[in-house]
Amino acid sequence: MKRIGPIASAGAVSVLLLLAFLAAATTASAKATLEPIAVDHLQVPAGYSGESEPDWLPDGKHIVAAVSSPELATPQLAVTRLDGSHPRCVTCDLDSSVVPGAPAGAAFGKPVALPDGKRLMVRLGLRPGGGGSATQNFTYGIVECSPSLVDCQTRTLAPIIMPGGGIEQGTQNREGRMSPDGRWFGWTEFTQNGTAMSIGRLTKNGDEYDLEDVKVLNPSGPLGTDSAAWRAQAPYFELKNFTADGKSVLYSSMYDADNFDTWRVDLRTGERTRITKGIDWEEDVSTSPDDGAYLQFSSRGFDRMPIFALMPRPPFIDFALFSWVGRYELNAVNRKCLLEPWLMNSRGERGTYFGQPVDPRPGTGWDNRTLGQWSPDGTKLLMWQARGDDDGTPERPGARMVIADLPARKAKRKNAGNATPTPKWAPDRSSYTGFLANSGTFTVQGKKSGSATVTMQGNAFGGSWSVQYTDYSDDGDSFLNGTESTSQGSILSGITWNAALTLSGKHSGHLNADLVFARGENNSGAQVSGTVSQRLDKRTVSTLPSPTCEPLARPRLRVKASSPRKGNRVRVLVTGKVPVDSAWRPVRHATVRVGGRSATTNQKGTVSMKGGAGRKVSAAAAGFTGAKARVPRPARR
Repeated sequence: MKRIGPIASAGAVSVLLLLAFLAAATTASAKATLEPIAVDHLQVPAGYSGESEPDWLPDGKHIVAAVSSPELATPQLAVTRLDGSHPRCVTCDLDSSVVPGAPAGAAFGKPVALPDGKRLMVRLGLRPGGGGSATQNFTYGIVECSPSLVDCQTRTLAPIIMPGGGIEQGTQNREGRMSPDGRWFGWTEFTQNGTAMSIGRLTKNGDEYDLEDVKVLNPSGPLGTDSAAWRAQAPYFELKNFTADGKSVLYSSMYDADNFDTWRVDLRTGERTRITKGIDWEEDVSTSPDDGAYLQFSSRGFDRMPIFALMPRPPFIDFALFSWVGRYELNAVNRKCLLEPWLMNSRGERGTYFGQPVDPRPGTGWDNRTLGQWSPDGTKLLMWQARGDDDGTPERPGARMVIADLPARKAKRKNAGNATPTPKWAPDRSSYTGFLANSGTFTVQGKKSGSATVTMQGNAFGGSWSVQYTDYSDDGDSFLNGTESTSQGSILSGITWNAALTLSGKHSGHLNADLVFARGENNSGAQVSGTVSQRLDKRTVSTLPSPTCEPLARPRLRVKASSPRKGNRVRVLVTGKVPVDSAWRPVRHATVRVGGRSATTNQKGTVSMKGGAGRKVSAAAAGFTGAKARVPRPARR
């Protein structure tokens, strides 16, 4: 036999195998990591029909939540133990009529505990998790307990006086939030000129709280013909939260039409950062105490938004249309496919990475709902789920709380010195004018080529908007041509959407739409009729998303072991794969067993253990399906 080269020794082969293993480990470790998530669905106490919209108290040992029972005429707020048991009402017998605009017997909901452990910011009006029509008046107040929320022997309710009034004054005040230091109140104002993300300093004056030094966080300034200014100011905006350190605000908006993403703005500088970029609906979001991770609620994996946003186009006339897209996506049928909680690291969405789903399979009939809160020490997540829109009974509760334990995370002590700064760069509310105050015909120049002719008539409550693109391009690679228009007779009736757009160049596609959105049942949500088709490169969509959706697949593990080395030690790599992500990513704090020994993986998803050739290797991590392998034998001559 002719020899074609030297035969490697068994030792050399082992070295080569080890190098290959280390290369795989290095590649995996360069990726964002995954971690175990142990989910506990809390039992609703006997006699209660639901616990919902929870928040942690500052001590991290108690929860405040909206509770329902046959004995309560409307939902109330109660402080519970960590397992949801022993609810003690803190709002019973309070007179909600002291809050201007609150209906008689208003439901208490969406509590946010202030850091002094004595006060709650609350919303009054809607039942927990309920959708609201365009005429719903959102009102807010502060519940004050003495000596504390845990031991609430005496209680009072003080209104938060909103600077724009309420629905009767033409302002809807949506989604109130509190800064971590308890000094600033943030919310979204829906007015005829659009949405304004506002924050004001909470100041007690007698029996009420006023908002002082109110600033608007929307991008602002002259529009001119600059496409960047138009992209920045035209969209729908919704304030979502303060970051855990209080230095930034998280919000939802868009760069391309109908692609609702998460952004953050630094209150000190006004610098804006886009956190998500995929064609998904991004909802509520919160940051971990160390600012190292996001809890992001998203439609990722359910393909709800491509029919509206697949082919990218500027959001120049998107405001009114998107408000109806939102009503459609958040109606009672669709919302079950829209609010999946994901755990994502602080670098945000990039490539195929979006983190990992927290509770992708909550059980038959249960839907994830917002908000979600990090525990004060950053080791747990607090969420809630609903059984559709069922109010529930004590025998079959309609809402429950969920706690997700994060064993890979070490407890962090909150920095008591974190104070929310005044955004001095932001305009005063009194001087801010929303985008939809503009009326007439305008020319917008593409950053690289072409132009868009935009015509605007009316306001957010009713009007018509159109745009004609001529070789328009902001990147110089792809070019947009055609027309798009919307016409809304009334914010209460519906909107018509027509489009005939083409995209050419590096990316090609089209958008053809003849769609009518109409008011849904009970003045909530929206119904859609007509046709729409979108194509981007090789992908085409032409049907509205199904009203039902299958749960996301459970993340799964893969385990690989190297051949034994000196001292009979092997290196084990554990990776995981989650839905809608093609990459296998290292899993930290996974439990690895080799023979009778066990250990946990490090931040790179690896661990070194004793184990002879042929030994069984298993990997397990809460929230993942497990994996098995064997320690390979060294190659022989």
